[in-house]
Amino acid sequence: MFYLFARQRYSHQGCELVPLPYAKFPISLGSNTVRLIVIPLAKASAQLVEAVSALSCDFQQALRSGTELYVNEPERWHITVFHTSKYDDARPNPLKPLAPDLQQTQSGHRAPPSGDALHQEHQIMQKLVGQNQPINLEVHRVLLADSGTLLVCLIDRDGSLNHLREQLTRAFPGAPARQTQIMHVSVLRLLTAQQLSIQERQRLQAICDDYTVKLKGMQITATELWYIYETIFANIEGKVHAMQTCIEPQPA
Repeated sequence: MFYLFARQRYSHQGCELVPLPYAKFPISLGSNTVRLIVIPLAKASAQLVEAVSALSCDFQQALRSGTELYVNEPERWHITVFHTSKYDDARPNPLKPLAPDLQQTQSGHRAPPSGDALHQEHQIMQKLVGQNQPINLEVHRVLLADSGTLLVCLIDRDGSLNHLREQLTRAFPGAPARQTQIMHVSVLRLLTAQQLSIQERQRLQAICDDYTVKLKGMQITATELWYIYETIFANIEGKVHAMQTCIEPQPA
């Protein structure tokens, strides 16, 4: 396994690798370019945060000394719900389909969103989240993806997350077509240039299997979602708009 492609989005800060700000990408992106709505794990389940912290610690201890990686801080753990604009597919106004002449243009060369477009996007997000019931998810498994990312994967217990995603897709026809499908929390990412040995892969797989048994079936209920203008790669760092789901049942 090699993770050099992902490593291009990280830089050394002292002895550590940290994700790049979008402003330092080869084609610099503005502070409002990447926009998404997420479930912050810490707001949904302190119990799961504690369990995933133990997973992260055990996984790191199983790596060979000097293995390069980036470890997400627990306060950055999240489940992505929907992107209205992505770093590799910027959408100035997702309320409208992307103009044909922009479809062949590199993401970083597209115009930034206007203040009015951002305000309208925020208002629609707020309205939709507020009309939906709390989101109920359940841990399904732990795995190390081919990208080198350690994931805690979840399932939609009652369809509440899929329902919100469908509403957002209809409300934003100009949003990126490629959206996150698997419900997951990214715990850490391997960035080593060295291939893992068979023994290392087996050792890491055993940890994933062990924690799948420990965490499978754990349930979380999210009543707070964050709409974010993300400024650092895959880090939910940036301006946050907290939004609350509906608590009372909606009339049929």
